[in-house]
Amino acid sequence: MHETLHKVEQVIENFINENKIPGLSLHIVSDGESIFTFDYGYSNIELKKPMQQDTVSSIMSISKSITAIAMLHLEENTDFNLDTPIIEYLPYFSTKSGRYNKINSKHILSHTAGFPDNIWLVTLLDNGLYTFAKNLPEYQFIFKQCPNIEDTITKIKSREDITKYFSNIDLAYEPGKGWLYCTDAYVILADVLEKISGLTWEEYVTENIMKPLNMNNTYINPSKVSSYNMNEYYLYSKGDLIKIPTPNNQLGAPVGFIYSTANDMAKYLIAIMRSEQKFISQLSRSKMFSMIAQREPGLSYGLGWKIKKFRDTKVIEHAGGYPGVSSFASMIPAKTFGLVMLCNIGDAPLQILSDSIVDVFYP
Repeated sequence: MHETLHKVEQVIENFINENKIPGLSLHIVSDGESIFTFDYGYSNIELKKPMQQDTVSSIMSISKSITAIAMLHLEENTDFNLDTPIIEYLPYFSTKSGRYNKINSKHILSHTAGFPDNIWLVTLLDNGLYTFAKNLPEYQFIFKQCPNIEDTITKIKSREDITKYFSNIDLAYEPGKGWLYCTDAYVILADVLEKISGLTWEEYVTENIMKPLNMNNTYINPSKVSSYNMNEYYLYSKGDLIKIPTPNNQLGAPVGFIYSTANDMAKYLIAIMRSEQKFISQLSRSKMFSMIAQREPGLSYGLGWKIKKFRDTKVIEHAGGYPGVSSFASMIPAKTFGLVMLCNIGDAPLQILSDSIVDVFYP
């Protein structure tokens, strides 16, 4: 094992040097235990604060798996059913054509609902990023794709408002007949959960996921994180490394605005993979890891997770990306192996690093 971990360190160090990473935290688990941690660089370059396993970082779209587990938990404990059309729970989720009447929660969880993949609403509801990105040429394409966005933003006050916004969007394909990654649609799932449970999405995931797993350094509201523990975020613009605002959009938390640590996310992966863990039933885990939408040979999407084949073994993984944020989580349940990586720069190719590490462990 010592030789294996030494090779892993070399792989990580080469990756960091090749990709100019300011800060990275990585945690590997196996057989329900932590076996390797690695921290590099700074969470705050200006103050030279080191990245640590308990540095709180945005996990971005890994958050979708938490929403997926919440929906599966809701199904286990209420009359809610993932296959029931959403319009039966949210009557205002409708269109004149009636094409939305078929869409259910499983469609949204697996990105097969028919929505296009370039809505950008949740991104633009992040006021700090919206103000900042307006002046960056790299993000002008978003504003061109969203006419009248300022007027729309002023009208969005709740998750119900976002659900109603979707009712005016033309579908790209019939529900269940295609696949497009529509990140914003996960807010609709939170709206469903809130109406059925009587709790806010925040209350539900805190009581049923975060507290049972002792994820004590995982947050939904970044203002509750001490400034010392919170990551700062950076991106390269015209070759220069610049600091950008902390991602902050509580309405969009079910999509990607959860903040956690490498240590807490390691607990999360262990809990998912433990078959005896009451946190998620074996039936729900089987549903979550089922290959619902095949994107290409050997690559599918389940409920909140991407699923691929690695030497005839299922690999469950998800990336998170945003200006200033790169995150990645991967599991090989058959080998009870998992890893999580949190990085404070956008567009870091963490998928490549993950694959390289897995190759070291399982050559």
